[in-house]
Amino acid sequence: MSVFRDKALLQRFRLCRADLVAAIGASEHAPHPTTLRELAELQLAIMATEQVIKDKQDAGFMRSWENQDAA
Repeated sequence: MSVFRDKALLQRFRLCRADLVAAIGASEHAPHPTTLRELAELQLAIMATEQVIKDKQDAGFMRSWENQDAA
């Protein structure tokens, strides 16, 4: 069941990023630098979460992680 949940999360995060880009592109005014910084931080968090989900789906990565954790 977690594989389906993980795939759903990846799709949702991709849509979230697309929505952000569309909103910025549709704006008549340039975004404030603080807003851009916050969006960049949000983008990094989304990308990191996506990578963690992909890593969890990779059996080889999980085995090496568990081996390191056991050592």
